Amino acid sequence: MLYNPFEQVTKNSFRELVESGYADFVLQRFEWPDVKEKTGFLLTPYDKEGADQHAHQLGAKEGRALQLPQDADKIESLLETGSGYRIFLNRIKEENWDKRMLKLYEKILSITCVPRPGFSAKIQSISYSPWNMVG
Repeated sequence: MLYNPFEQVTKNSFRELVESGYADFVLQRFEWPDVKEKTGFLLTPYDKEGADQHAHQLGAKEGRALQLPQDADKIESLLETGSGYRIFLNRIKEENWDKRMLKLYEKILSITCVPRPGFSAKIQSISYSPWNMVG
């Protein structure tokens, strides 16, 4: 199983987000090796301006900005048991996400890899962008 840095959203965790004050989100398609094709979504909480800016960067079928309470049913329907969909929470919004991800992957490698002579778990780069995860 491939490591997924995003937490899967449940009805309870979505309710916690809303109770903590979030009302603006971007919901976009999400592809990951362990997520069945066309069933994954990435949910990113924002303030109103941030959600609009992010949604503006997405193509028509890639995702959209959602605002609560009027769009709550769209998210809740995807979270229903048996819907066949999975939503993951994206909290990676800062500009230096790549440095943070490198450190995280190096930590995971140092825990999961058995060192051998001449082997280095140092990662040089990750070619990944949280905004380019859709197909």
